[in-house]
Amino acid sequence: MLREHPLRIIRYSLRSLWLLLFPLVRSLLHFRTEGIRMERSDLFLLFLILGFGWLRWYSCTIHAEKGDLTVHSGIFFRHSRRIPSQNLSALTLEYPLLLRCVGGVYLSADTASGIARTTDLRLLLRRQDAQHLCRLLPAIRPHGKYGFRQTVHPWRILLFSVIFSSSFSGAVYTATLWFQSVRIIGRLPQQMELPQRFSEITAQLSHQLRGIPPAAVAVGLLVFSTWFLSFVKNLLQYGCFQMETDRRMLFVRSGILTKRSFFLRSDRIGYIDIRQNLLTKLCRMYSLAISCPGYGVKQGTIPVCLPILRHDEILHMLPMLFPDAAMLPNTLRPRLGAFWSYVWMPVTAICAVVPTLLIGKRMFPAAAQLTEFLLLMALIPLLWKVAVQLAALLTSGVSITKTQVCLRFCRGFVFHTIIAGTHHLTAVEVRRNPFQRFFGKCDLIFFFHSEKPTRFRLRNVEYERAAELVRNIR
Repeated sequence: MLREHPLRIIRYSLRSLWLLLFPLVRSLLHFRTEGIRMERSDLFLLFLILGFGWLRWYSCTIHAEKGDLTVHSGIFFRHSRRIPSQNLSALTLEYPLLLRCVGGVYLSADTASGIARTTDLRLLLRRQDAQHLCRLLPAIRPHGKYGFRQTVHPWRILLFSVIFSSSFSGAVYTATLWFQSVRIIGRLPQQMELPQRFSEITAQLSHQLRGIPPAAVAVGLLVFSTWFLSFVKNLLQYGCFQMETDRRMLFVRSGILTKRSFFLRSDRIGYIDIRQNLLTKLCRMYSLAISCPGYGVKQGTIPVCLPILRHDEILHMLPMLFPDAAMLPNTLRPRLGAFWSYVWMPVTAICAVVPTLLIGKRMFPAAAQLTEFLLLMALIPLLWKVAVQLAALLTSGVSITKTQVCLRFCRGFVFHTIIAGTHHLTAVEVRRNPFQRFFGKCDLIFFFHSEKPTRFRLRNVEYERAAELVRNIR
C-alpha cells in the first residue's frame, strides 16, 4: 500500500482556504480600531483546514493488486478507481524542476477509454514509490533488457525544434503565459510597462531600418518572437531525447527542465505517423511519431518516437522498432490532371489578396510602404502553400495489403505518411461532390482506431480504382 506525496496535503487544504475569508473580513472591518488580530478561533480554523487536508491525504491509498492499479480515496464516501493491467496503454513519470528538489514525481496512467486528450489517472508520488509501483505493474515492465536503444544527438534536437516550431504555437504559448501572469500577479505586466517598452523597441528598429514603417517592424518582431518562444519550448521539451524498445514495450525519455519518462505498450500503438515539411521532404529527412493513448496528450505537443532521421536510417530502424511496418510504394494516387483540386484554395486567396492590396495602395498613397509590406507578407505563405500542394499532388497516395495500410497525404504545411495494421483501420469512406462525379473522381477518407476520432483524407483519386481498393479490404 502506498500514499501520495505529503505535498498533496497542501493541495487538499487549499480547497478549503475560502473559510478564512470570514476572519479576514472581520479583521478588515475592525482594522482601524484593533488592527490585524489573530484570535484563537482563527488558529483553530486554520489547523482544522490543515487537519482535513491531512485526513484526505491519509485516506487516499494506492495498491497494485495482482498487477492492477487501484486507488481508494474519500473520507465518508469511499471512491475506488481500478485500471486493469491489460488495459494500460501508457504510463508517464513527470519530474518538474521544483518537484525534483523535494523528491516528488507525477505519475499518469492512461488507457484507450475516457475523455480524449485527458489523463485517466494522475498521482503525485515520492520518487521511490513511483519506481516501486512501476515494478509492480507487469503490463509496462520490460522483459529483461531493452533490445534496441537510440540516443538522439543534440544537433538533431536543435534541428527538430527549428523545423517544427511555429509562430502560431508560440503565440498560443505567449497568450497563455500573459493571461496566467496577469491572473496570478495582478497588474505587474502593466506596471513594468511592457507595451510601452515594445513600442519603443519598434520605433528604434524602424529608425535603424530606414524605409520600413514601424507597423511592419512590429509585425515582423511579433512573428519572430512568437516563433522563438515556440522554438525554446520545443528545445526544452524534447532535449535529452532517448528511446528504447524490446518490441513489446517502448520507453521514451526527454526533457531538460521538466524530465519525462514514458512507458508505452507497442500493441496499443494505433498507427505510425512519419512527418515532413517541404524543406525536410526535399532533404529526405523524417520525424517519426506514433499514436498511442496517453502519449502526447498535452496541447501543442508532438508524440515523437524519433525526432530526425535520414532516409536510409528510417528504412533501417522502422522494421527494428515495429517489425510489421514498412513504407510501401503508392498503388493508388491522384492524377496530374487533379492539380486544381490541390491548389485552388491558395491560388484563389492570391487572386483575392493581390488586387485588394493594390487598390488599397492607390486609395491610400500615404500608407504605400505598409501596403507593400503587407502584400509581401501575405504572398510568402500563400506561394509556399502552392508549392506544398503541388508536392502533395506528386507524392500523395495509398497502398493497402492484407496486413498493412500505408497512406501519404498533406495536412496544412505538413506531409504525413501513416502506417498501420489493417486491424486498426476502422472505416473507409468514399466521398464525391458533383464535379468529381462528372470527372469520375472521389476522395477517400480513412478512419483509424485512436483515443480521439481520427480521419485522414486522400484527395481526387479515380473512383473505380478507389472502389475496388475498398472492396478488397479485409
